[in-house]
Amino acid sequence: MPRVRPDDWRPRGIEDLEPQAWRALRQAGCTCVVAGPGAGKTEFLAQRAVYLLETGACPPPYRVLAISFKTDAADNLAARVRQRCPPELAGRFVSLTFDAFTKGLVDRFTTAIPPDWRPGRPYDIAFPTRRQVEGFLDQTRLGAPPQWQSAIAGFGVGDFESRHVGGHRLPVIRAEPASGEEYAVDRWWHGQIRGRARASLTFVSLNRLAELLLRANPQIRHALRATYPFVFVDEFQDTTYAQYDFLLSAFADGRTTVTAVGDDKQRIMAWAGARLDAFQRFEADFGAVRIPLAFNFRSSPGLVRIQHVVARALDANAIAGVAQAAQLVDGDVAQVWNSQTRDGEAEYLTRWLAEDMARRGRSPRDYALLVRQKSDDYEAELSAPLAQAGLRLRNESHALGRTTLQDLLADELARIAIALLRLGALRRAPDAWRLASNALQSLRAVDPDDELACHRVEAELTVFLGDLRAEMARAAPTVENSQTITGRLFGFLDLGAVARTFLEYGTGELLAIMVEAFGLHLAASVAGAASWSACLDSFEGVAQIPLMTVHKSKGLEYDTVIFVGLDDQAWWSHTPGNPEGLATFFVALSRAKQRAIFAFCQGRGQRRRVADLFQLLTDAGVPEIAI
Repeated sequence: MPRVRPDDWRPRGIEDLEPQAWRALRQAGCTCVVAGPGAGKTEFLAQRAVYLLETGACPPPYRVLAISFKTDAADNLAARVRQRCPPELAGRFVSLTFDAFTKGLVDRFTTAIPPDWRPGRPYDIAFPTRRQVEGFLDQTRLGAPPQWQSAIAGFGVGDFESRHVGGHRLPVIRAEPASGEEYAVDRWWHGQIRGRARASLTFVSLNRLAELLLRANPQIRHALRATYPFVFVDEFQDTTYAQYDFLLSAFADGRTTVTAVGDDKQRIMAWAGARLDAFQRFEADFGAVRIPLAFNFRSSPGLVRIQHVVARALDANAIAGVAQAAQLVDGDVAQVWNSQTRDGEAEYLTRWLAEDMARRGRSPRDYALLVRQKSDDYEAELSAPLAQAGLRLRNESHALGRTTLQDLLADELARIAIALLRLGALRRAPDAWRLASNALQSLRAVDPDDELACHRVEAELTVFLGDLRAEMARAAPTVENSQTITGRLFGFLDLGAVARTFLEYGTGELLAIMVEAFGLHLAASVAGAASWSACLDSFEGVAQIPLMTVHKSKGLEYDTVIFVGLDDQAWWSHTPGNPEGLATFFVALSRAKQRAIFAFCQGRGQRRRVADLFQLLTDAGVPEIAI
């Protein structure tokens, strides 16, 4: 394909970019792109990838690497590039999660990891519970030399691994601990690698091992840099200590161009180990230029104005967003609802939702109920009143075995299985056919350019779907039948092939966790379903109002957002001016395209702890109404 001159290049699939996005797209060196709510950062990254590939700035055989924090974000970015770029160029764009990338390096180059830290193969993926970490710290303190015991007693259970293990560079040759922190970190590693027959590694550990691997093996580090001269890092505000140190060792050579995209005003993952100074460190360590994007393609002008009031509480220098979306609602774009009782709040909320949907012709999926925590409690309160009005609530933060509903629906295996079920229930489902066919080619290790092999795979899929359609037509949607069909699906896909094909399932329990969750959710979805199509609609949340925690809402958007539980009970840990609390509030507000409503119920608690949040709404001119 002929190259496009940089001055002649135009965006693909969209009309134009904002001036600051053009500047960031053409930037030759490392860039810190500050992309606030609705800035279109996924689109920006896709356009920059296409620009680099089509202009020859990244010529063959070099590749562009994009690192995201969530699997669905990595998949969405890859799909966006494929839509905007010829296949021969899109094939040189690699989009992975941080954990998949670092785990892949560890698995591929295990023998190059220094012997003192080298895990055996195979190893398990560990997800330590809070109680397990607490027990470890207690045992470690009791076994430590007396002079270090007080330091170990001061370590927090919630951030010990992310902050202390994640922030501690492993020496190439293990040395005896010289402090309480080094002693505790050494014992942690002993428990994961040396203290058991089969290693059990967390993703923080894998991030640290990948960094050590590159630091101890300059030739591998050189090969990585030679393969990926351009690197994108999405949601940079959530970068952990271990992840940032990996980036530093991998790409801070002055020759790799790194584009970090994020917004420190949306940093709500500090509890999970996100660095508070990630942007500042990146600018200093990589010599990056900071470029803020101004456009907001999501929210209406009134909401963008309110968002700016909250943004200035987080960053006095925050620039005002420029709304690109029109206001489509009459009256207030934001309100505070003040109710005396929970029953009264639920009754008003139900009536308001039903009337607003009817008046505006909106779907239940256009609305979202956000809470700070304990979504199950709000589900118990609100499901019955909403059901009486014919509205179904869907708790997307609900636990399914060892995962959550939202994580299940973003899972690759679940997406493939649902595509097969859609094809079993409907004869015409082109998107489902495309997804299932491509997945089966990968699972059967077929080269897409091998036409004969691709035809064999399609024939295999067609035969299976014929049998599946007959079975689903014969068997009504019941719990027992759902279990039978689930077994047929995974038997056809071959879970061994799934584990070999998809990196995230290669080791650990993720595959078993998702198989279990899929079966549980499909069995629950048959309730009240007159057909398999209706069952699958229920599975995917069609015509249901989503309920989730603010943390689960990151990256999502809705016409109307209703934040339930803005009170001291739900915000028990908040203190006035607390940055993470303000960021959580900002993220909730910025999910809304047309309206944001904040519900306070006197029956749940007071509002002294959250008085600063209410003051921000007052300062922004948001009216409060008694309901």
